[in-house]
Amino acid sequence: MFIAVNTRRHTMNVRTSRLLSTAGAAVMMALCAQTPSALAQESTSRTAAPPSGTTVKGTVDPLALEALKSMGNYLNTLQNFELHATASAQTGLGDMDLQVHIGYESTYRVQRPNKFYVELKSDRTIRQYFYDGKTFTINVPRQNYHSTVAAPSTIAQMIRVADVDYGISLPLIDLFTWAEDPGLDGIETVIRVGFAKINGRETDHFAYRGPDLDWQLWIARGEVPVPLKIVITDRTDTLRPSYQAELTWNTSPQLTARDFAFTPDAQSTPIKIAKNTEEK
Repeated sequence: MFIAVNTRRHTMNVRTSRLLSTAGAAVMMALCAQTPSALAQESTSRTAAPPSGTTVKGTVDPLALEALKSMGNYLNTLQNFELHATASAQTGLGDMDLQVHIGYESTYRVQRPNKFYVELKSDRTIRQYFYDGKTFTINVPRQNYHSTVAAPSTIAQMIRVADVDYGISLPLIDLFTWAEDPGLDGIETVIRVGFAKINGRETDHFAYRGPDLDWQLWIARGEVPVPLKIVITDRTDTLRPSYQAELTWNTSPQLTARDFAFTPDAQSTPIKIAKNTEEK
């Protein structure tokens, strides 16, 4: 017998759910640019801080903004890529004024325009998402159940259907649709912090502020200017929950149709996923 399930209930708690769902929009800025050659020629010294007593709100560094825009242009040239993220969320525990850290790992395999595989692992759950251009499958291996539904024909359409119809919002997912919606509107502050090394690779560190979120990006220098680290802080919550991830990229993976096809385990039970009745 098929049973209904709403996947939005699988999130850890309200604060974590909000932070991770908004992480996609902010992280997209981190997932999109060919760093200008001027960055590589700059001094590696840290950018000077504003004078004491001043505010950074409204500060826009043209170089930092251009890095953000051009990073998107680079990632949009990738027809196939694989991404692994090791992340942690610092958030509140239920309604208590107590902060906890929750670990996450995610793997993305993408073949534009109509295929992706996503695996999300937290300290407590595992979710796998298969999209092959025709069907979309949610697999929950620890509980041995899965659900498959008919899917639209492009990644951008699939992301919207997953969110609107089924309440599934995947961290980092906006990187798949940057070309359609760069999302630069609403950025209030854009600054370059300075030079940094992430896992031995040279990067430029940038900080951005929007209406609700502060976020930072570390963008690799050189011919593969991908974001290697992101930090996002939610200013709307008094606990200031945050999300941090380090990213490992493969920009030329050897992907085949099998990477996106779901084959159920013999013990896995098919269930029916309930459509979201909330209006978006």
